[in-house]
Amino acid sequence: MKRIVFTVFALVSFLMAEVNWQPNYNAAKEEAKKSGKPMLVILVSHTCRWCRKLENRTLQNPKVVDYVNKFFVPVIVYRGEGDYPDFIRSSMVPTTFFLTPNEKMIMQPSVGYWEPNDYMSDLVMAIKKFKKGK
Repeated sequence: MKRIVFTVFALVSFLMAEVNWQPNYNAAKEEAKKSGKPMLVILVSHTCRWCRKLENRTLQNPKVVDYVNKFFVPVIVYRGEGDYPDFIRSSMVPTTFFLTPNEKMIMQPSVGYWEPNDYMSDLVMAIKKFKKGK
């Protein structure tokens, strides 16, 4: 019985996992400097259906959630809202930026919606490049 309860609890915890989003860009930058992790900055807009799909499908995938939480300091910024640097710009949303704690680009931004496995490829590549650049 204990084994069943533990298994159910572990499964529910796994399925309910969420990305540990920072409240804003400046908080993410501060946390990145403190932790030594790169930032994952996702530029979205309120009216973008592909942004919602990225948020509700890809960024809810347990593998993606676990990887982002382990290796990045994540933040979502809304185009034209809030305080974030001018270089966080794109004519298309969603756009994912991979930045060092000192706000240098690790690699080209990832533009558009990506399925979880494809998004994972970019996440893994960004971490490899980040570690190589240290």
